[in-house]
Amino acid sequence: MSRLAALCTALFAVIAVSAVQAHAEARPVPVAASDKYALRSVGAGDLYVSAEVVNSGDREGMLRARKFASSPDALGSWEKFTLHTHDKGWTATLRSEANGNYVTTERNDTGTHKNLLRARSTNVGEWEELHLEKQSDGTYALKAWTNDGYKYVTAEMQDPGDDNGLLRARADSVGSWQKFELVFLGEENASDEGGRPSPASPAPAADFRVMSWNVCANNNDKCDNFQVGGTDLGRQVADRLGSTEEAKQYRALFLQELCESHAKAIEQALEARTGTGWDVRFAPIKYTIDGSSSKAAKTCNKTGSEDRGAYGIALAVPDSNVWYTSYDLPSPQNKTIGGTWTRMEQRTALCAVLPAQALQFCAVHFSSGGATEDPDGDKRKEQSTLLQNIVHSYTPAGYRTVYGGDFNSVPPDSVLPPAPVLDKPLDVMTSAYAADKECDEGRSSTQPRDGLDTKPLDGRSIKIDYLFGPSFATISRCDVIADAGKSDHYPIKARFQF
Repeated sequence: MSRLAALCTALFAVIAVSAVQAHAEARPVPVAASDKYALRSVGAGDLYVSAEVVNSGDREGMLRARKFASSPDALGSWEKFTLHTHDKGWTATLRSEANGNYVTTERNDTGTHKNLLRARSTNVGEWEELHLEKQSDGTYALKAWTNDGYKYVTAEMQDPGDDNGLLRARADSVGSWQKFELVFLGEENASDEGGRPSPASPAPAADFRVMSWNVCANNNDKCDNFQVGGTDLGRQVADRLGSTEEAKQYRALFLQELCESHAKAIEQALEARTGTGWDVRFAPIKYTIDGSSSKAAKTCNKTGSEDRGAYGIALAVPDSNVWYTSYDLPSPQNKTIGGTWTRMEQRTALCAVLPAQALQFCAVHFSSGGATEDPDGDKRKEQSTLLQNIVHSYTPAGYRTVYGGDFNSVPPDSVLPPAPVLDKPLDVMTSAYAADKECDEGRSSTQPRDGLDTKPLDGRSIKIDYLFGPSFATISRCDVIADAGKSDHYPIKARFQF
């Protein structure tokens, strides 16, 4: 019986890894990095919109209201889309789950296919922008910019034959044919709805290393990693782990400010360095789309015409049977500041549990303390409270959790110069220090809740990157090497023993 169980476990692990690898190889930029939605056409008798990816020529990926489903659970990849935005939520872009392409308004087509919607673009531009206009009945009208000005997307229910139900941007007003329900299908990184699996009991001993690093690899042109490619970034991450033998000791990496397309390249670099399998998961930072309550993944800046996918955080762990989920953190809401409508990043957390090892890892990136985001720290305190709930209240007893990332907050015992107010408040991390152990705490008897600086600034530096473990953990070392490389943060590395 025990041999059979071991064989089944091994086979399941192989099957699970193969499925993930096949999915990633088929789409260099994963399409599963955001929340899934479906479009249900009111004028088409509540038929769902499909992206007909098996069509060819100028009909390939055509959007059509055609699918009847008794519940959203019966939908396939043709009916599933993720929401993205490249302008901080002024507009939204649909991305097809079926082929990974963005939906485009075909402005230069003619006749009955003029302004046809097709899932065929590999990057986001003006042709992919859609405005969401919420209607009084809770539905949405989608408005696209065409060669004839703004037009509402219409489900063409009067067209005959193969054109019946196709979606075109051609109306000047909203009727039933222009109304769509935006059906939320769930979070992409949630493994299931039933909660985390129970950990191994008794929990095995563990001795491993963890690293957190804000790699600054998207839109900060002051960083040398500005718009960096995946191969280069993967090499940088792998190099930070040291030699092959040192790299093999790492059980988790928390990475911030990178792009969706970087994940696979980092995974490959880690595998090449360690000679073992790795799994790198990504979770996007989002914006709330104007005129709606829906959130869309922030897209990374393009490098030329290259699509780098969404922008956000990543969590890397060695291959094993792992359960993942992501969480939307409470974040500042869009508001008018100084007469300007200001859109706020909606932050996220990403966790993985390894039941066989009774371990949980969580990566986060809190809101900044900038004057237009969270200057008083209220949202960062809420984010810290939710993170504590994730680590302690939401997790079955028996898991040992290590969490960390860029908290954009200084430790409670920091001694700040009088001028910089962006570092304050000092109490964002108080609950974390009270419940858990930070790898660098206790270094100073007079400032025990402090540590080595991780963020160099002009004329000074501060600590805003952390690695926390359970209060009973032994932390045999905690290293911050004052070398940001091509980033603007120093990586922080720790060795935990349970």
